[in-house]
Amino acid sequence: MRKGIVPEMVAEGIGTFILVLFGVGAVAVSVWTGGLSLWPVSMMFALGVALGVYVSGKISGGHINPAVTLALAVFTGFPWSKVAPYIIAQMLGAIVAGAAIYGFYSGIIEHYELGAGLVRGAPGSQLSAMGFGTYAPNPAFVGTTAESFAQVSLVKWFLSEAFTTTILVFGVLFLTDQHNTSAPSANLAPFFIGLLVAALVAYEAPISMTAMNPARDLGPRLVSFIFGWGEMAFPGPRGGWWIPAVASIAGGLVGGAFYRGYYRAVFKAYDTETPEWEK
Repeated sequence: MRKGIVPEMVAEGIGTFILVLFGVGAVAVSVWTGGLSLWPVSMMFALGVALGVYVSGKISGGHINPAVTLALAVFTGFPWSKVAPYIIAQMLGAIVAGAAIYGFYSGIIEHYELGAGLVRGAPGSQLSAMGFGTYAPNPAFVGTTAESFAQVSLVKWFLSEAFTTTILVFGVLFLTDQHNTSAPSANLAPFFIGLLVAALVAYEAPISMTAMNPARDLGPRLVSFIFGWGEMAFPGPRGGWWIPAVASIAGGLVGGAFYRGYYRAVFKAYDTETPEWEK
């Protein structure tokens, strides 16, 4: 296969598939079997991100996240002509990973729902649907009652997702900036990006399950909609299905802007060569 947008899309799709299979799959194991606690789930996201970037990085740059792709297009000169193909590939990879999770765990999900007294698609069934999409507050920590919803407003949900994605994108730009002499070498950057993701998941997950990635949420969420969760997936129990995607994109743009501002205000004075995106 020759160089071009098609192999880059394949790389993005495979990388995102790995991220979702490992990360969201770990959430699924935690929810449906009780086999993992928060920190192991966080580390599974770290491994998913690191391996996803390692697999796709040489070919596509290893974005594996629409929020990262858009931030790179706005702030670093990534070609706009590639944005839509990359996001399509990322979404497809996430959907396939979500379908794989459902396919292999369908019997375990049914057993969990039976034991928990859940009716798929009915109010409260986000307790099983959270093995796919994200919900706020985290049903496993807080519950699914109106009282639990009051603990995390829709505004707080949006701001929390945007805040964590801001940190993620700022960290990605900082760790991959060739002009940053304190950044890890290129072959170690995915490892440290993965650790950053793990730290953010461990911090934020009780609030809204830490999407930070539109594909990570929308892809598996679509799978849950298809396989019976219906309104618990779209529009969600609080009508907030759009928040993880929109908030993470907004946060990514803020993170990119913050890094650009940080470069101009502080970092530029210590740089010996101006990066292309700053010229």
